[in-house]
Amino acid sequence: MARYASTMLIVILLGFGCARHPDNLASGSLVATATPAPLPEVKPLLHRLATQDGCRDVTAQLSLSFVNEEGHREEVSFRLQRKYAPDRISTLLTVVAPQEEAEKDLLAIEREGKRTEAFSYLAGLKRLTRLGSSNQLSFRGSKTTVQELLGLELNQYEVKATARASGDDQELIRVELVEKFDRGLAFPRLIAFFQESELRPVRFELYNLNGDLVKTVKVEEVKQIQGYQTLTRLAIEDHKQGRTLKLETRDINYDRQLPDTLFTQAHLIKIITQASRKLMGVRLPPL
Repeated sequence: MARYASTMLIVILLGFGCARHPDNLASGSLVATATPAPLPEVKPLLHRLATQDGCRDVTAQLSLSFVNEEGHREEVSFRLQRKYAPDRISTLLTVVAPQEEAEKDLLAIEREGKRTEAFSYLAGLKRLTRLGSSNQLSFRGSKTTVQELLGLELNQYEVKATARASGDDQELIRVELVEKFDRGLAFPRLIAFFQESELRPVRFELYNLNGDLVKTVKVEEVKQIQGYQTLTRLAIEDHKQGRTLKLETRDINYDRQLPDTLFTQAHLIKIITQASRKLMGVRLPPL
């Protein structure tokens, strides 16, 4: 089975059908009907997507771009570091540019059966802030939830229904996911569409607590990198803000043996403090 990489806002899922019968059958005639092919197992696929199919860790350079209300193009660059362990997924997201956004780094820990814990640090107040999946962060005026930054937290969903569907001149598998009890997700309902022949992600629909479709994520490019099938370009339609964001993976490396010390509150405080002091023009020693 091909492997899927889920980086920053993004990733995910699968189907059913019925035989057709010809009209105006002659009395007593025998009709041969084709048996629909069985649908793939959904839960194992979701787990592979959520854990990047067993990769130990990943580093990536990401670019998020959009056109603001004044018609100007905005771009934010991130460094993603993520480590997979049997009992947790640890993520450190660092803003590389623009410099004035550099204090918005994020640390998150996802554990099976529990709400995700995320942290930011307010250097001016010297205060560590705890965040949840539904909290929003603003980058150059565009709001993004913690859940999106973590690749939608697919392990926090249960499969409600699967069905075959058609769209974009291809056969698709539609998977409806609902939030597990009390996980505090920004999107308690999610629908994913996959190309049936390759199980390649096509798009994801994100619904809020009121049942409104608030965002649609379209997969525009998939590449094979180091043996992992990687989503390298996504278009995120934000229906409430009335804009489309582009998320691109410009560099990615798997299985780099990232140390556990990267994914600690102490390290988060250190790098944000350094970024804050750099913004104020204070000369600093290297990390």
